[in-house]
Amino acid sequence: MIEIQKLEKHFSVAGERVDIFKDADFNLGDGDFIAIVGPSGSGKSTFLNILSGIDREYTGSVTIDKNNISKLSDASMTRFRGQNISYIFQNFKLIENLTVKENIDLIVDLNKLERNFSTKEILTIVGLENKINSYVYNLSGGESQRVAIARAFVGKTKLLLADEPTGALDIVNKKIVMELIVRLQKQIGNTIVLITHDDEVAELAEKIYRVHDGKLELT
Repeated sequence: MIEIQKLEKHFSVAGERVDIFKDADFNLGDGDFIAIVGPSGSGKSTFLNILSGIDREYTGSVTIDKNNISKLSDASMTRFRGQNISYIFQNFKLIENLTVKENIDLIVDLNKLERNFSTKEILTIVGLENKINSYVYNLSGGESQRVAIARAFVGKTKLLLADEPTGALDIVNKKIVMELIVRLQKQIGNTIVLITHDDEVAELAEKIYRVHDGKLELT
């Protein structure tokens, strides 16, 4: 599913070169669910941005589902991203002046995705079927993240990138959100790369990696 070869990524800080990834290789199979842990600034979010094609300032080869995204034009990368990658963010990134249904349908319609579920079905799974016509600005944080999960799983994409999906939630909602992600991943079988600073969240993944010395190391 994911094959990375000789990845090099660095930043300049106060005129000094800081290597984030250095000659890094990484492979991930179809249907794998991994977590990447590490302190802030270690390169976790940078790795997600590289996988999503948002960050293209690197050297090396990044292949997703047999597509070398390193060689795609910006327009082709945008199309590939929309049709193959879904997201769950810490701050939800929902459109507040749209309804729950409109937020979910927008992603499917915009990217012409086949569906895993109808909108009503996925909202029933996440326990929000009674909120289908509610505006996002009326939802709690926990409800908003469940809508984001519904949006991420409703369409048939092969890769899900989750960026601190429980970072803004309390203990109760953290548990609910992670149970939903695990349940839906087992049902659909897509590949998940999740980054977190929370060891309890990371332990729900099949494998845990850490960014260390410019490499992704299995813990």
